[in-house]
Amino acid sequence: MANNKKKDRKRYTTRSARNTQRRGQAVKRVLITVIILAIVGATVFFLVLRDQSSQISIAENAIGSLLTPVQDALSSAAHSVKGFFTSWRDYDKLQDEYDALSRENQQLSLELDSAEEAVLENERLKALLDATSSYESLDPIYARVIARDAGQWFSTFSINRGTMHGVYTGMAVVNGDGLIGYVHQAGLNYATVYSIIDPRSGLSCLVQRTRDNGIMRGGVTNESDTAECYIYYLPNVNNIVPGDLIVTSGTDSLYPKGLTVGTVTQVSLSAGSEGNYAVVSPAVDFLHIEEVLVLREVVEKTSELAAVPTPTPAPTATPSPTPDSDAVLPVNPNTTEEIYVYPSAGQTNATPAPDTDPGRIEPLPEDSWVTG
Repeated sequence: MANNKKKDRKRYTTRSARNTQRRGQAVKRVLITVIILAIVGATVFFLVLRDQSSQISIAENAIGSLLTPVQDALSSAAHSVKGFFTSWRDYDKLQDEYDALSRENQQLSLELDSAEEAVLENERLKALLDATSSYESLDPIYARVIARDAGQWFSTFSINRGTMHGVYTGMAVVNGDGLIGYVHQAGLNYATVYSIIDPRSGLSCLVQRTRDNGIMRGGVTNESDTAECYIYYLPNVNNIVPGDLIVTSGTDSLYPKGLTVGTVTQVSLSAGSEGNYAVVSPAVDFLHIEEVLVLREVVEKTSELAAVPTPTPAPTATPSPTPDSDAVLPVNPNTTEEIYVYPSAGQTNATPAPDTDPGRIEPLPEDSWVTG
């Protein structure tokens, strides 16, 4: 019984395999037939529907359309490869040209900066030249700033002129805007300048409108935000208003009279240890000083003035003694006449000729004192 079941199962399996094989062969025959028919149909279609105007078949058009992008890609790749090798071959040449253009660009930039600096310098020198004509009577000499103390303010600086150029201690220093300061020390080819904003500086000045005199002192330090000076000992501070022009008074034996100093910005009416004062904003920009003028005409100091001569007192008349009327002069040996003489002032020993006029009145000694 068991053997029969095994045989039946084997027979069923063999039959199923045969049926599957037959179905696969049938499918293959169908597919081959469809492919052959498609090829034949496409060939007939392309041959029948040929483009008569361009003499190019649709198949050729289709193939060309498919190949054109490929050709373009290959052409671009070929050009890129060619350009890469060309650039690589000419790299050294291109690098040299780049370096040359870079140097030329830097040179042109430097020339442009120099031209701009020259324009600014010409403007400053033009203003200084105009000031030179204003200070012509004070024998000005041009000088450049070559050094200064640390800090933002030009409170102390050095110039490139010295004793070999006629610059000496005590000479005033100005620019086109007004008074800067004075020469503190002078070397052979340099000089040190103290500006009016330095706390060590002081000058005698006056308010141009009211003609009030005062003493101005600098008040700037490295921490100061503005350049300010202070005028003390003003006789009538109530008459001074902001905007009043301050000039040098010429009474301190240092600065010539009439140099522009600055303008009043405010007036303090709260008296301190030195009384009321006025705040002055200098006319010069003490943040930017590059060129100056040194006024070589030195103000004459009191010690150099000629001494005033002491007046000679008028001589005092001294009366002559009254002669004795009984005195008898010696007799002239050539005559026997006795001569009586009344001496005149200052000539007690003179012997005048005898007066024989009996009506003549002899002068009194008091008359001689008056006429003497």
